[in-house]
Amino acid sequence: MTKRKKATFWSEPVGKVELQHAAVVQSGTTIIDAVKEMKYNQIGCVLIQDAKKKVIGILSNGDLMHKFVGSTLPGDTPVDEIMTAEPFSGTCATTVQEALEIFDANRFRHMPIFEGDTIKGILSVRGLMTFISEHLPSRVMNLPPDSSLVASQTSGE
Repeated sequence: MTKRKKATFWSEPVGKVELQHAAVVQSGTTIIDAVKEMKYNQIGCVLIQDAKKKVIGILSNGDLMHKFVGSTLPGDTPVDEIMTAEPFSGTCATTVQEALEIFDANRFRHMPIFEGDTIKGILSVRGLMTFISEHLPSRVMNLPPDSSLVASQTSGE
């Protein structure tokens, strides 16, 4: 008799995680207009679509900080010049564990989630961590901090 592996929240599809609304702008939109869209939607990224409504990129707060702030680019520069082209994406069937591994292996915080060609929303690291923490036993969540633990790297590196 073989033991069945107990299903856990790690194998839950990200379709069960609360996704953020996907703000979308067209290719050629100015950086300033894209930032306004991000602010209006209170989200840390916008998806970039071509004329055929295909997602061709993502513009995130990280892209703005690393490629725009402090540069000589004017605000009316098209987002295409600083966006991340062909961003990682997932589907509603992507598991929580797979999504966490993608975020851990790469340096971004937002991932578009699709169902076929339809944008279902944006999975954020924060949303994923909230989902995971809601499924941990309260005894784990209420453990006292361990002052002997030291981070392997400084935040933001």
